[in-house]
Amino acid sequence: MRDVAVVGVHMLKFGRYPDKDVVQLASETTIAALKDAGCSINDIELVASGNLYQSNAMIGQRVMKEIGATGIPVINVANACATGSTA
Repeated sequence: MRDVAVVGVHMLKFGRYPDKDVVQLASETTIAALKDAGCSINDIELVASGNLYQSNAMIGQRVMKEIGATGIPVINVANACATGSTA
């Protein structure tokens, strides 16, 4: 088993974003978390994406494509209230 770490974080302000979809919001947050960590997307070996809405299938892959990061393994998790801890 390998050690893993959360090295960067970001959280959007709560509110309505009528001009943006979930992929755009998650992409902005992903880029901000990478900046917080002092990393680039090239430093990432695996993406774990938590999502509560089944209608947003493959959200992790869609976000990675939006920020120009393809070829990174993505695990999508939808587990109701436990989504974050499962991811």
